[in-house]
Amino acid sequence: MDPIVITQTLRDEIETGVLMPGHVLKQEELAERFGVSRQPIRHVLEGLRALGLLEKRADRSLAVTHLRAKDVRALCQIRISLETTALRLSAPHLTPSALRKAKRLNEDLYEEEDPEVLAKLDWDFHHILYGGCGNERLLTMISDLRGEAKRAYSLQPKGSRPRSAFYDEHQKILDALHDNDITTAIEILALHIGVTAGTLTAINQT
Repeated sequence: MDPIVITQTLRDEIETGVLMPGHVLKQEELAERFGVSRQPIRHVLEGLRALGLLEKRADRSLAVTHLRAKDVRALCQIRISLETTALRLSAPHLTPSALRKAKRLNEDLYEEEDPEVLAKLDWDFHHILYGGCGNERLLTMISDLRGEAKRAYSLQPKGSRPRSAFYDEHQKILDALHDNDITTAIEILALHIGVTAGTLTAINQT
């Protein structure tokens, strides 16, 4: 199997919480799973370590990184800054059609059971809201940072209180944008992103 595919598979599993913080990745098991020798697996693991997704333990094994509380806070502070800027720039250009599409995505998001699909639906929702900002570099930066927070989706299963809050916050943003109340939409967005910090911290305490 192509090492790029192996890397993406493991990255997705880490970011969506399939592989939880502290989980040790063993070369022998991964080589057997993907049908390759240990050498490409070694390169894949070093690549994931370089991305900050794995950390070396005292026994020299590699485990899924525990995000420190201060790192989570820093991530969310940066996201709030970038995403509220994107929404502020984009909001005047959002059409009724775009808001209806975002509403449909939010409905699909509420019912989704797969954390990986949930992550995609959430980005699709936010990408619609930010898409009119006219700054592709800003959107790329936001997408990359949101990838680091994908672990939070594993703690938002269908029917849970976090999922309901997730859905409700999205709807409140849409309602504010529908009323052309951009200030309120931005305030709710900032609170919405801040909830991610608490969820990620909870993951690392389990």
